Amino acid sequence: MKRTALLENISPWAKLLLLSAFLVLSALLTSLLGLLIGKFYFETDLASLADYLANPTTDRQVYFLKFYQLINQIGVFFIPVIIFALFVSRSVSRYFSLDQPPNTTNLLIMGVVVFTMLPFVNFLGELNQGMQMPDSLKWVEEWMREMEDQAALITDAFLRTSSIGGLMVNLLIVALVPAIGEELLFRGALLKLFAQITRNIHLSVLITSLLFAAIHIQFYGFLPRFFIGMMLGYAYVITGSLWVPMAMHFINNGASVMIYYLHFNGYIKVSMEKFGAADNTVYIIGSALITLWLLLIVSRRERRWFAGLKE
Repeated sequence: MKRTALLENISPWAKLLLLSAFLVLSALLTSLLGLLIGKFYFETDLASLADYLANPTTDRQVYFLKFYQLINQIGVFFIPVIIFALFVSRSVSRYFSLDQPPNTTNLLIMGVVVFTMLPFVNFLGELNQGMQMPDSLKWVEEWMREMEDQAALITDAFLRTSSIGGLMVNLLIVALVPAIGEELLFRGALLKLFAQITRNIHLSVLITSLLFAAIHIQFYGFLPRFFIGMMLGYAYVITGSLWVPMAMHFINNGASVMIYYLHFNGYIKVSMEKFGAADNTVYIIGSALITLWLLLIVSRRERRWFAGLKE
């Protein structure tokens, strides 16, 4: 007997509100749970715990930061999105376009796209870093710079490890879990909903890419994340399979974790921030053109745009 979906026939706007409610509630509950666990783990007050999360200095604090990050990812990207799908669809795997594996060749091509777009992505990052606010908003710029510096310190503390076990944990938390969870939310649920609301797939990819970049709360990394979000969105739209942007997301994040590990331990000279960067304008333009060309190749091979976005 087929499972019934209680809210399958409500409007896309109502589904969006329902998803938003689940997201807020689950995020609050899991964040509170993480803080309570930390309070008893460190036997300290919440103010001190917040300082540990913002400025982890000991191994114990870094371990808790990783645990807290993991539990928050589960609370934001997994629990509410899956519960939402159970309410609005008779098949969770079908709703997220996970019921059929992608074409292997196309999956490999999209994996290559992750690396062909790097020079252009790094160029966007440098452009973003050079943006300045008008004098009247200098205080906003200073606040954003402080936030960016704080995020960089946390990232450094998070990724710094010399052991294979630590590397595996970082790949799990920084690469695998976000690749699955963020794609379930942004491409699997939100892109579908905005496509139904706007009836314009390109506008839907644009909106979800903006949200994808904004949720990281790093202004000086907004442009590169926005472009990556666009690539992930079109990868889903072109192939009709959420496995493809999931794989691309994992490769992108996983490569960063691996480069950091290799550079930190002295195996390579290039840093995570400089990996794939190019100063030559020809390389940057070529990066964008080759990336678009590969997308076009996959699009022509698939010939099924918007597959998986109809339900």
